[in-house]
Formats: sequence, C-alpha cells, structure tokens
Amino acid sequence: MNDIPDWNEIQDYLFGAWRMMTGHADGLERLDISEDGFWKSFHAITISLPPLILSWIIFANDLIAARPEAGSRLSIMGRVAFVDLTAWVLPLVLLALVARPLGISKRYSPYVVATNWGTVIAAWMMAPATVLRTLLPGWPAVTAALGLALYAMIMVLTYRLTHIVLKKSYAYSAAFFIALMVGSLFLMLLLQTALDISAPEAVTIG
Repeated sequence: MNDIPDWNEIQDYLFGAWRMMTGHADGLERLDISEDGFWKSFHAITISLPPLILSWIIFANDLIAARPEAGSRLSIMGRVAFVDLTAWVLPLVLLALVARPLGISKRYSPYVVATNWGTVIAAWMMAPATVLRTLLPGWPAVTAALGLALYAMIMVLTYRLTHIVLKKSYAYSAAFFIALMVGSLFLMLLLQTALDISAPEAVTIG
C-alpha cells in the first residue's frame, strides 16, 4: 500500500467526499482517482479507527452484559472489528468482479475512492451517538433514537455520493445502493452469527 496521504490531502479528500454527500458533483474533482489514489483511499480505515474502536468497546460491554459466556472483552472486540472491517472491504472486492457486467467498470475506481473517504465521514458522524451512549448508559431510548437519526442521515448522504460518482440514472443508483447496503448488512449478520457475537442487546454503531 502507498504512503499515508498528508493532512492537506486528507482534508481535500474528505471535503470532496462531503461535497458529493451534499449533492455537489464538483466534490469528485477533489478526490485522487488515480491508481495511487485508489490505494491511498484505504488509509481511510486508519482515520476511522477512533470512533470504530469506541463502538467496538460498547458492543463488547453490551454483549458481555447480555451473554457473559460470550468471551473476554478483548476477544469480542477482535471479532467485531473483523466483522466491521470485512463488511467495509469485502463488498468492494466482490464489486470488482461484477463491475463490467453491471456497466460500471470505468466508475469502479472512483466509486471505491469516494466510498472509502465517505465512510470516514460516516464513522465520525456516528461518534456523538457512541459517546452519548457511554455517558448516559441509563438512557438507552435517547441514545438509540439519536443513533437511528444519524444512521438515516448517513444513508441519505451516502446515496447522494453514490449517485454522483456512478453518473447513472437515479433509478440505477438507488437499486445499486440498496443492493450494496442489503448485501453488507447480510454479510455483517452472517459473520456475527458465525463468530458468535450476535445478541439482541448488542448493537454496533461502527
């Protein structure tokens, strides 16, 4: 993987992704969609780690409270980290295999770059709900409502980014977006079940 992008580059990429998420096509011009930029975009995972790690800690605490036999906190955190990161990367890998039949082979690299940097924004947008859940453990309804509201907002923003980067019709973009989201959710649930970390009380927000 290439060198980590410097702070100025990261700012440009995040600003570009945000512009796309708010419906401005010129945001794509801020992104580096070259081969080097493609690989650099996976450093977005590193930038997303702080809010993700906090969500993994909360997930582990919830799961242990619901199922003490589930394992140690560190073990659970390792498993949920594997689930989240796999659900981030694996759909992009699988998409590469079907990009040509879907008619998006020329848009695949820009899509990956934009999605990676957009996911950084999404991860940090969820941070307030995660922090509030930590500070107000006795107010689950409030924190859950905030989490759902933020998640719904993120879905709208991510759809806008998807539509802009694909340069397809609204119908195509919507079908593509829904398929990717449903597929990612199914993958997460499948992995959680396989790794024995699924529980009604344990809700990941990463």
